[in-house]
Amino acid sequence: MLTALVACRGSAPTPADPAAIPTPGAIVAGDRPPLVFVPVQPALFSTPGGQPNAWADYDDDGDLDLYVGFRGGVRARLYRNDGGGFVDVAASLGIDDSLEVRAAAWGDYDADGRLDLYVGFTPQAPVPNKLYRNPGNGGRFVDVAAAVGVADRGTTRQPSFIDFDNDGDVDLSVAFRDRPNALYRNDGGRFTDVAPALGIADPRKTVGVVWWDWEQDGDLDAFVANQDGDANALYRNVGGRFVDVADSLGVSERGRPADRGGVGPTLGDYDNDGDFDLFVANYGPDALYRDDGGRFTNVAAPMGLAGDYHSTSAAWGDVDHDGRLDLFVVSYLAGERDTPDHFFRNAGDHFVNEMPVSIAADNGSHGVVWVDFDRDGDLDLALTNNHVKGAHPLFRNELSPALAARALQVTVRDAQGRATRAGSEVRVFAAGTRRLLGLRLLDTGGSYDAQGVTPVHVALPSLSPVDVEVTVLTRDGRVTRRVAAVDPRAYRGRALEVRAP
Repeated sequence: MLTALVACRGSAPTPADPAAIPTPGAIVAGDRPPLVFVPVQPALFSTPGGQPNAWADYDDDGDLDLYVGFRGGVRARLYRNDGGGFVDVAASLGIDDSLEVRAAAWGDYDADGRLDLYVGFTPQAPVPNKLYRNPGNGGRFVDVAAAVGVADRGTTRQPSFIDFDNDGDVDLSVAFRDRPNALYRNDGGRFTDVAPALGIADPRKTVGVVWWDWEQDGDLDAFVANQDGDANALYRNVGGRFVDVADSLGVSERGRPADRGGVGPTLGDYDNDGDFDLFVANYGPDALYRDDGGRFTNVAAPMGLAGDYHSTSAAWGDVDHDGRLDLFVVSYLAGERDTPDHFFRNAGDHFVNEMPVSIAADNGSHGVVWVDFDRDGDLDLALTNNHVKGAHPLFRNELSPALAARALQVTVRDAQGRATRAGSEVRVFAAGTRRLLGLRLLDTGGSYDAQGVTPVHVALPSLSPVDVEVTVLTRDGRVTRRVAAVDPRAYRGRALEVRAP
């Protein structure tokens, strides 16, 4: 833990000077490096029908483990990461459900320092959704959903452990396609659904949800992607109550036909201007909503991202370490194994589909996550192909060691070292300047109806020192803590941990 931190309460961090923002292509000179991905343990990851995939260090051994849920009849997996090699331990831990697992989220609901697992099913499941408490020390997980008040049923979609009321513990947001969405407030380890009272019990057919402090006023707002022609929502958090402002901001897509809808939203600062832009994977043309000072403009068409791929989810990541976020978009059509996925490299003023050959063979996907599972500095790729002849492959990114090393990963914990700060913002600057090298968000939902607990990843122009600013949301508003002159070489193979109130 770093203790030499400076806190600035009650206001947003100083925006980056636009003149100091790196122009596209400025971080890596010359041509973009070729991208090579190699399958990891393909026999282990060959089972078809994968749906949510969520990464977290459940055993607190310093590397990230992978949970994957499947279509009904195929048991769930928890792949323990043993130094870059994986072994399935779900059965020994009691979490190998063979039901229709549609959603999964990691979070420390009881603030004991161990990551617990929420799992969502379909209404046909013989049991309600589960919340598995992690006892630690390799012990079997215990379903406590009924005891703590979250044992609900429904066509479950995006779950997210977030602290919507800034009281220091994680609440649980759960989306449903067949009933109003739930927002379970955490009161000392027990939950109460306060969504109806707070105006966020969206009754439409929700699939995806992401949370972030959109207006930078110190609390989490929520974008809700709705299906079957229903309009999307953007719920502004006003003192703990929610107001849907999607129509006024131009992100509702109201009036679309019944065969179209929002599926997988994901947040990333693709233009390096210091705020989060919103990509929505759609049934229908995909959308890229650029944040223009708190209002949104759909720039998907001029940026080359408005394709109609029947997309299910997407993930941002600086895969080639050129200082710009790239985007992987996955698609699925029932009965078609080879619905193409797309890997869009960010060329600055537009995106170009440059799918690596080794990945293109695995299409028809639901889950997609960029993650540095082997701790070599670059982002690897995990997919779940939701098809009876698919797989759930993991690909290692083979950037050169020198290029892979040019990155910094940052994790944010509370003052006791617990993972209760989803939605925190991480900004990395060239040391002693306001030259923004990257803005990232701690995961609040994404992939396909999944939430992980992973460090954020920022590629760097060199191994020179950088300044890191972490903004967390508290009852006192936005609190920014700054760690100056961080040497990236000191954090090769591990994340810089910043603790915040």
